[in-house]
Amino acid sequence: MLKESFHLVTARRDHYQAKLLFLIFIASLGMFFIAALWAYIVIRRQSFEPIPVPYLELKLPSSLWLSTLALLGTSFYLERACWFVRRQLLEPFQKNLIYAAVLSLLFVLIQSFGLSELFRIHFAVADGSHKAYGMSFTLAFVHILHVVGGIAFLGYVLVQSYRGRYDHERFWAVKHCAGYWHFLDVVWIAMLLTFTLVR
Repeated sequence: MLKESFHLVTARRDHYQAKLLFLIFIASLGMFFIAALWAYIVIRRQSFEPIPVPYLELKLPSSLWLSTLALLGTSFYLERACWFVRRQLLEPFQKNLIYAAVLSLLFVLIQSFGLSELFRIHFAVADGSHKAYGMSFTLAFVHILHVVGGIAFLGYVLVQSYRGRYDHERFWAVKHCAGYWHFLDVVWIAMLLTFTLVR
């Protein structure tokens, strides 16, 4: 009895420590992306060149919009995975993790087409009027690097699920993985809105 109580206290302590580290991590990433988007807005609104160069209006490739569906789908299936593991339904839990993993890879694939298009347009004109495409490429590329980190996290959770590491009491890694992908959703939608509204 005493041993079980000690194990429960240790598990709760580990959970709270992991939760605190996760929140600090998300907060730091959030501040980074807020600063990056604010810098984008400032640069687009005014030029610091001696002779201002007009930026052409940014037209986002349709693949960037399409990739949003894959990103939101990843979060959706991860949230379903959390729902199933909380109820000890391990088979549908693992299936939803697989669905999320497939959609996350699809997001990267679709995004690669959009990023290559932004990169191509940035260098298409030598007078600097396409700088908006270079800036948007940089921000989207930084986001996709964090997506790759999310895929690694998701892969870890998936492997651990087949090792029987998660149940209705211990699933905080799954919850944090879902939370990280929700964060990526918010950042990406904020980017799209910034690219669309700041002309």
